[in-house]
Formats: sequence, structure tokens, C-alpha cells
Amino acid sequence: MEILTGFLGSGKTTLLNRMLSDGAFRDTAVVVNELGEIGLDHLLVETAPGQVALLEGGCLCCAVVDSLPETLLDLVRRRAGGDLPRFGRIVIETTGLADPGPIMEVVRRSPLLAHFLSLGVVVTALDMLGGQGQVERHPEALRQLVLADRLVLTKLDLRGPLAPEECVWIAGANPLADVVTASDVLADPALLLAPSRGARPAVTDDHAAHSHGVRAWSFPLGEPVTRSGLAAFAAALDHRLGADLLRCKGLARTRGRLLLVQGVGARFSVTEAPPSAAEAGPHLTVIVQRREAGEIAALLPWLHVPEGTMPPSKEDLQ
Repeated sequence: MEILTGFLGSGKTTLLNRMLSDGAFRDTAVVVNELGEIGLDHLLVETAPGQVALLEGGCLCCAVVDSLPETLLDLVRRRAGGDLPRFGRIVIETTGLADPGPIMEVVRRSPLLAHFLSLGVVVTALDMLGGQGQVERHPEALRQLVLADRLVLTKLDLRGPLAPEECVWIAGANPLADVVTASDVLADPALLLAPSRGARPAVTDDHAAHSHGVRAWSFPLGEPVTRSGLAAFAAALDHRLGADLLRCKGLARTRGRLLLVQGVGARFSVTEAPPSAAEAGPHLTVIVQRREAGEIAALLPWLHVPEGTMPPSKEDLQ
């Protein structure tokens, strides 16, 4: 059993899908943890039908950690009973706010789980557009970094190669981890879950480290939106929430097309949603720090401005 973690928007699902697209890894079951009220990420994982389990309703390392053993054992039972295709590994994809320490410990401390499963590598996706700042601000991002057997540096294609001081920072934070890039995994998917060459970092306790005041607010979208509206809403979120905006993701329908919305801080992208995502229905989940749902709900009308409308300025939101 492997753990794939990394802070909000670091590219975990992209890495997982790249690995699963390789025929050698099709015998993989996946457990996806969702923080928001409406699950989406499990619908974006490209594996065999029935081999993705969703743990929703809270963060895996604390709110739903007691559900993990039963979820894992249920997968094993269904495999043994022939209800699932045979799988040779389980990958747990955590929410971006999970501390991997308690997850590792719950597996280690269960004799029943240990009979069927062994803990493999802990892989952390590290967003190199803003990862150092995330680690400095959020304790769970630091734990994801220091407890990793393997670090996958993501988004270097959007900014260029590492600076020498970044290499020193990464090595100082976790000198035991293997370090590869997302491009390395693209070229050779086996790198993602390959056995680690180094010793595993020690887990000093099983208490989750968490940022204070982080909440996930989900908003169903009953009416179609416009593309200009999506741009306007993204700008309004950035202007109104600033650094308190951590993540935005969801589905939006416009002119009969279902779009996948992905935002990390102020960086937003809108792409065609895969058919599998339609089950979740149009919605947006916004993950923020120290902000209430009403502050975000007040910005939702921007989603419906006419095409051609310019995104709002800070002055427009006064």
C-alpha cells in the first residue's frame, strides 16, 4: 500500500493518472480522500470501474481516519470474493490538507491490516510554483515534505529549472527522500511508486498537524455559467480573499458543455471535463483559511455575467 500526498493543487491526481495509464499499473486500487461536501477527485481517477473508493466528509488524517481500516479491508474482501478485478496494490490519494503521519500509523498499528497489506512508499507532490511558501505557512505541508520517501517536483514546466538555493532547501528539509520531477514520471511512470533507496523518515507521533481555520465550502451551481463569468469569479475571489484563498475546484456547465475548474491560489484553469466527472454535478468547492461561506456566496453572481464582460477590479468589489 502506497500513500500519495501533497498540498492543495500540487498535481497528485495528474501524477496518479499518468501512472495508471501505463499498462503495468492497471492492477491498482485507489482510495481517494475528499475534503469538500461534494466529491469530485475520485471521478477523475482513470482506473478500472469499482476500484476507486471515496473517503469523504473530512480530512483522512483526523476526521475520517477511523474509517480507513474498514475501507481498506472492504477492498480486500471484495477482491477475494471476486466482486473486484484482482489488484496488486492500493494507492491512497490524500486530501491536500492531510498529514501523512497518522495515516502511516493507523496502518502500522492494525494487526489485521498488516496481515493483508504492507506500507510501501510515501510520495509527496511538491508544487514548485509556490511550495516553499506553502511549507512555511502550513504545518501539514511541512509534514508532507519531511515524511516523504519520494518527492515529485511539479510545475517546473511553468517556471524553469531549480535554483541552487531551492536544491539546498529541499535537501535540508528531507535529506532522505528520493527527488524526481513530474517530467521524470511522465517519461517513466514506474518512478512514482518505485521502492525507496533511502531510510524512511521517522514518525514522531500520530497527531495530525493542521493549519488553523481552514474550511472547504461547496456550492451547487443550478444555473449555467459563462466563460467570462468564470474569469470574473476567479478575479473576485483573488481580490476579496487574497492569500486566504487556497484552492478552488469543481464543475461548471456553459452552453451545454461541462467544464472542469481548477484553481490554486490566484491561478485558475478551465478545461473540458471528462465524461466520468458528470456524476458529481455542477458545483464549486472553495478551500479557504479564516473565511466564512457567506463571503464566497456573495461573489457567485459574477459567474453569470454576459460573455465579453471584463473581470472585476479591486475597486469594483468595494
